[in-house]
Amino acid sequence: MANKVSYLTKEWYDKLVLELNALKKEELPKVLERLADAKSMWDLSENFEYKSALEDKDFIQTRMNEIEELLYNVEIISDEKKVVKKADKVVDYGSKVTIAIEGEKEYTVNIVGTWEAYFDADDLKLSFESPIGMAIKGKKIGETGKMRLANGRVDVKIINIA
Repeated sequence: MANKVSYLTKEWYDKLVLELNALKKEELPKVLERLADAKSMWDLSENFEYKSALEDKDFIQTRMNEIEELLYNVEIISDEKKVVKKADKVVDYGSKVTIAIEGEKEYTVNIVGTWEAYFDADDLKLSFESPIGMAIKGKKIGETGKMRLANGRVDVKIINIA
């Protein structure tokens, strides 16, 4: 099975590396110790502590596998962009984009990978898989994209790209 490349900012990549290290070096050893202690207590079929530790171990191992796979297939969104004339810039990963939806209030959003957008949704970090992301991907300043909604489409105009 081919693995899909994920896009992350350097900051988010570093957070995941720290989380993975904490899981491997701190959390997993603690839960393995709990598991060993609980195993020695009494009948495993009636042992709540054993079952709880086993569930925690499974959760930690699943999260570690998830992070490892993500980090294996990651492309870091570079802060160092090529020098491009303002008129030639297009919305891409790592872009900070000011948009206006249907000519109303302007919003500034950061284009990031799907994982980061999922975890930082409140910080106006969007992925290209989001409706706004799909509408503005590859657009230049002054261009307008169509954002699909359940009841139709709305215009999303690119005001600025940083």
